[in-house]
Amino acid sequence: MSAMNYHIKNVRIIDATQDRMGDVFIEDGVIVENEIQDAEVIDGTGKILFPGLIDPHVHFRDPGLTHKEDLFTGSRSAVAGGVTTFFEMPNTKPPTFTIENLEQKRALAREKSCANFGFYFGAGMANAEEIKKVKNIPGVKLYLNTTTGDLKMDQEDTWRTIFNAAHRVLLHAEGETFARAIEIWKEEGEPCEVHLCHVSLASEVTLLRELKQSEYADKISSEACPHHLLLTNEVRGPFAEMKPPLATKADQEALWEGVVDGTIDIFATDHAPHTKEEKLGATVPFGVPGVETLLPLLFTEFQKRNLSLQKLAFMTSKRTTELFHVQNKKGVLTPGYDADLVLLDPTSSVIDAEQFFSKAKHSPFDGQEVGGQVEKTFVRGTLVFDKGVFVNEDFRGKEILFY
Repeated sequence: MSAMNYHIKNVRIIDATQDRMGDVFIEDGVIVENEIQDAEVIDGTGKILFPGLIDPHVHFRDPGLTHKEDLFTGSRSAVAGGVTTFFEMPNTKPPTFTIENLEQKRALAREKSCANFGFYFGAGMANAEEIKKVKNIPGVKLYLNTTTGDLKMDQEDTWRTIFNAAHRVLLHAEGETFARAIEIWKEEGEPCEVHLCHVSLASEVTLLRELKQSEYADKISSEACPHHLLLTNEVRGPFAEMKPPLATKADQEALWEGVVDGTIDIFATDHAPHTKEEKLGATVPFGVPGVETLLPLLFTEFQKRNLSLQKLAFMTSKRTTELFHVQNKKGVLTPGYDADLVLLDPTSSVIDAEQFFSKAKHSPFDGQEVGGQVEKTFVRGTLVFDKGVFVNEDFRGKEILFY
């Protein structure tokens, strides 16, 4: 199916800058100002149009662990959830420690991914020179606590090396480990930007808030995941086993305070798929799928808490482009920007993990009612997903460009 032009009429348009009723015109993959000839008309009455979500933290397991997920199934799961761009983590097999391995992933994504993509580089014990040479990545991931794969790094001298080699370091660091990493980062003269992944503890929010109110504000950022925002450690069972683990009600409320006051910058899923059989096995792997439920869960909770849907749009798209210095024009519904869009039907639905496009047919939110479901997803102006069906199987996303 070739690219078409579209006229989405009478729809509620929400992004970081606006919340209004109106029409949106798409021509040649871009949002344009004026009505165009021969466009397919889509009636948006009663629906909400958001910018396509950007998920800056997914594990699509490709290459090496593709029985859990691959770039085809992971990207389909993303698009079905309204996520039009993802940044994928390096703990694949082999891990993304070399430029050669990064190029392998890029080739796989060009072949398989129906969403736009970017890939992180991994921090290894001896790949600082590769980190200095690598181009067009959103950042370098440094694992300081346990994760899937044997990537945890305990040597503080190596932390220092990575801080000085990378332009942006993403930390998997929990609690006191995060605090220690920040001490070392300061000792080194804060040579890079630091982004804390999957904030889960009140102590982390407190430290982040202090940093945000200091001279370090422009160099520090963070993300929170729906599972930490919506669940606590009272939830049990294999489908709720993740890293960082679920925390207390007090930690959860601290996260929401961080969302409200801007201490936490963006949302991410840490989509970490495993097969249902693996999760029900004797040794339960850490991680939950998330890209398919990100928007419905947060949309529901934002309404419940009476929070601005403009803020939701900001934290799932525009703010992410700012933090990661995305060169492409994405994240708002403005003429001249790429037509990455998601049309949300705000009527209620029930999460059914068995119907996920991901290979991970499970979720701690399975069976939960949510106040919205993704009706259509456009990637660069192409309608890829429509009412539960992929309508353009041949479409492939493009690699994101970073300043």
